Amino acid sequence: MEVDKYLQEFLADTSMFNSIVLGHLLPSSWWVTLPHFLQTWLRNYIAGTLLYFISGFLWCFYIYYLKRNVYVPKDTIPSNRAMLLQIYVAMKAMPWYTLLPTVSEYMIENGWTKCFSSISEIGWFAYIIYFLIYLVIVEFGIYWMHRELHDIKPLYKYLHATHHIYNKQNTLSPFAGMFLIQLYYVRCLCCDYDNEGMPSLANYCHITLLQVKKKKKATSGGLYFRGRHYVYETFILHIRLLSGFFSCTFGDLVFPNFRIQCGAFEEFSLAFHPIDGILQAVPHVIALFLVPTHFRSHVALLFIEAIWTANIHDCIHANLWPVMGAGYHTIHHTTYKHNYGHYTIWMDWMLGTLRDPEDDSCQRAQKVR
Repeated sequence: MEVDKYLQEFLADTSMFNSIVLGHLLPSSWWVTLPHFLQTWLRNYIAGTLLYFISGFLWCFYIYYLKRNVYVPKDTIPSNRAMLLQIYVAMKAMPWYTLLPTVSEYMIENGWTKCFSSISEIGWFAYIIYFLIYLVIVEFGIYWMHRELHDIKPLYKYLHATHHIYNKQNTLSPFAGMFLIQLYYVRCLCCDYDNEGMPSLANYCHITLLQVKKKKKATSGGLYFRGRHYVYETFILHIRLLSGFFSCTFGDLVFPNFRIQCGAFEEFSLAFHPIDGILQAVPHVIALFLVPTHFRSHVALLFIEAIWTANIHDCIHANLWPVMGAGYHTIHHTTYKHNYGHYTIWMDWMLGTLRDPEDDSCQRAQKVR
């Protein structure tokens, strides 16, 4: 009976959070009749979406417009098209990402974890100790989860590889970082072109490529390509092209019956894999079973993750030791084998995978000389 009464405190907290968010943003008839679990998910979804747009917009507005050429050179600022497409894909992934905190709150409400409701139950000293242990577990877990996503080939190939197409400063932005949005390179468009190099199709052009690999022979279908041909970059499996939407660059490849214009569309986001992001957030949930955790602090940290991941993808090196800031994470996106850590550099330092942006800058300067 005492246990049930104590668990009611967690339920009261989540119900209060639901009322604050949903009650102020939606008509009551839209959500009050929903089961508690769905109310919690809807609250997390709306709160996550608002946090994504507010933090991403303010971050971009400050570093790309108010401080243009101060933190990021003008020619390395991602295009508006890139950021809009990143937003589009993030919105497709949002329902899945917000499911994780919903599940963690469900487990807390049912007494499956070591969460406690109030700091007064254990005192501030114990709270700080437990909180630091929680962060150590999260740091350890995210480091190894991130590293295994690189080291285990199937995980890298099917979950994490496309996130690393964001490997240049002008393809990294706070909107890209928040949800590990996956970007594919679209290099070839199969259609006729007018004199200005624009697609002249009247409507949509569907291209289905059955098997296309970089610099490998491939069989194509959908537009009745005949035989096997060489291609120079990765194709999306299914591309829908709208007349007049793309401009094209680079040279032509002439195939039977079709002209293939090669172009660089680095900003065209077509797919995402939310499992990647969920796996890297799982250590937050695992920690609940290992160390006493303040419930509200856990919820707050999950949403702070959104701001943190936006920060480490803005390409601005703050040089604040021992924080694993954007300078370190940008190196991770270019070398693929360094700086797997999350909040700090300690795990990389202990396990020999640390690469300092200051040292990296010095090496580049020496090469230039």
